[in-house]
Amino acid sequence: MNFEDTDFTGLEKSCALRFGEADGKKIYQRAAKLYTELVVTTDYRNSLTFERQLKRFVYPVIAYYKTLLAFGYREQVAVSLVRREMLRAAENAGQALKNQMRPVFPFGAFRRNIKNFIEYKFPAEGWISGDLELRRRSIRFNIHQCMYCAIAGKFGCPELRILFCEYERAMFAGLLPQIVASCGETLANGHSRCAFSFVKGRRRPPGEG
Repeated sequence: MNFEDTDFTGLEKSCALRFGEADGKKIYQRAAKLYTELVVTTDYRNSLTFERQLKRFVYPVIAYYKTLLAFGYREQVAVSLVRREMLRAAENAGQALKNQMRPVFPFGAFRRNIKNFIEYKFPAEGWISGDLELRRRSIRFNIHQCMYCAIAGKFGCPELRILFCEYERAMFAGLLPQIVASCGETLANGHSRCAFSFVKGRRRPPGEG
């Protein structure tokens, strides 16, 4: 899979703008090479969903961050640069969610399909979820094991864990105003779980894009 086919599409251009043509090209090429190495050496456990998440999102984050450190950028600076790209990817993912939401989206339909949604977003190959609680106006469940935290720990960059949480929050904003998503406690912040909730919101005003 090509780096430009991931959720970090446009990274080559971003590198050129931020670091200059010559250095930007070197950084991008090294990140792309590391990304390819990660992709071809991973056991995806026969899960297309797990494979998609690693290839499209997680590995591009790891590859770009590790490359910045290798080029001598301090951790704080590297985290800030990766955050920018992740939030841009989150905005795109959130817009895709928003486009899928009809102006009048039945919360009940989301609730009926929540198990499929959880398996799509948090496949069992990388996450352990449970404690699903369904009510008329709310959905709650917990994540007890998070792939983002595990991968960040595996590659020696736990400082990226919070960035993945920021990504999720920004992406789920695409469900607004019909569905209000939140996660008060997170594993990345030292809690014993990620406590997700999805609450029925309001209808999207006519003509709102």
